[in-house]
Amino acid sequence: MRKLILLAVASLFVSAGVRSAEEMSVDLMQTIEDTNKSLSSNIALSNKAGATSDAKELTQMFADVETYFNHKGDASNAVDLAKQSKDLSNQIVGFVAANNFDSATTAATTLSRTCRTCHTFYKKE
Repeated sequence: MRKLILLAVASLFVSAGVRSAEEMSVDLMQTIEDTNKSLSSNIALSNKAGATSDAKELTQMFADVETYFNHKGDASNAVDLAKQSKDLSNQIVGFVAANNFDSATTAATTLSRTCRTCHTFYKKE
């Protein structure tokens, strides 16, 4: 059910077209934040299935964020950060598959920092 909801949100996000940063889906960003927290927890618990699922979901959501900022224009830094986040999420999938939870933890920490960096420039309070 959760995946179905995430796919629906992602589809709506992509189909919505170009919007200003203030109109980016708050629900999508909250889902990313919640999934990122779940990922960190699953990695700490060495929960391979949970961490893999979370990292794959994040990979897709960051691809959607990257697409959004590409269409928005004048946000190359946000595009780069979204791409970096997508790549880190994808790397985590590989680390978890190899039972390398130490490297997955390091990548997840970097992922969280990358999110904060983007929020510094693009998140409206």
